[in-house]
Amino acid sequence: MGRRYYCDYCDKTFIDDLDARKKHLISSHHIKLRKLHYEKHRDPRTILAEESVKTPCRRFLQHGECQFAGSCKYTHYTSEDLWSLKQKIAVEDYEAACQAQEVPEIPTLESWLEKYNQRHSKTSKKNSDVSVFWSYPEHLECRTDLPMSLRKFKPEDFTDDDFEEWGA
Repeated sequence: MGRRYYCDYCDKTFIDDLDARKKHLISSHHIKLRKLHYEKHRDPRTILAEESVKTPCRRFLQHGECQFAGSCKYTHYTSEDLWSLKQKIAVEDYEAACQAQEVPEIPTLESWLEKYNQRHSKTSKKNSDVSVFWSYPEHLECRTDLPMSLRKFKPEDFTDDDFEEWGA
């Protein structure tokens, strides 16, 4: 058995022959089903623009069905449907406008660094001398009975790298 072609729109399979496929693709049934499929995914603005110009389909309004379906030259949308489409479009426009207004302008990295350096250079000129925010109490410097954690550091404390005797 040869290869088979499956049409998603028509839910139909047939032999994958060039002539058979061409004949199927130009058939009115396939074109109608393809148009119905893509009509579901149309933009609401496009639907509103096209359907608001058309007059209502009497057969669809009376019987709830129309034999022409998507290829009918009259509209199958009621005035309530068109009104809800208008509301949906208005909501989308409002949300888009809000998003456009809410987005703050983010400065580039270069401009931010430039501002930071300018501010930092101004503050460093004012505070050129280093201020010590904590000092060792003078009355504790002469005491020898303090534990190691409370004694004042000396430069020679940092040169000893023998870590074998902890707590000595």
